[in-house]
Amino acid sequence: MTQRRYGDDEVREIFRLATANESREQTFPAETGGWTLEELQRIGEEAGIEPARVAQAVARLHARGEAVQVRRSAGMPIGVSHMVDLPRAPTDREWEQMVAELRTMFGVKGQTANSGGIRDWSQGNLHIAVEPTERGHQLRMSTRKEDALVFNGMALLFGGMALVLGGVVTAAGKPEKALLAAGMFGSFAFLALLANIIRLPKWARTRERQMQAIAERAVRLLSGAPD
Repeated sequence: MTQRRYGDDEVREIFRLATANESREQTFPAETGGWTLEELQRIGEEAGIEPARVAQAVARLHARGEAVQVRRSAGMPIGVSHMVDLPRAPTDREWEQMVAELRTMFGVKGQTANSGGIRDWSQGNLHIAVEPTERGHQLRMSTRKEDALVFNGMALLFGGMALVLGGVVTAAGKPEKALLAAGMFGSFAFLALLANIIRLPKWARTRERQMQAIAERAVRLLSGAPD
């Protein structure tokens, strides 16, 4: 397999990540068509940077893949997805390692499946799969907050009922009861919407961090020779 070579911009970012907690001046040799991981590790050693830190920085760069996609409803996040190219397909043992880490991270056993070259681990609406592509293999992750749509639907329903009942009762000549009905159903609508406003952003941020961590670990695991 041809080794990936990194250009000047990628090299700068790799060493920035590898020295994120340090202040040091970064200098690089002249461009010669790109650098392999092994060459970057040798350059890093000369600058006092451990090879493992360079490898971790490369894994973080690869793990960025496509930007994390967030699906929204009423302006609030209800789904998160992320894809990243993998250096190669995992062996059976490496896939078992990945599944073990997933079970530890999410605290559930989940379900595994293999079909048509696709390896999949899922728990409810959370799906994490390794699948073949034209370029090689990719890690695809997606999840959605199913009850978020239910709460948004309840807010819409109760809000509509507040308007309709308020109008009907007012037309019947009972404005005081119209206010009571509108207030009651309006409160239900507000509480349903408030529940999503409070919990969904935190849920989405947590899933984004988890997907980034999974991607980094997968890329780092599969960057070496098959186990």
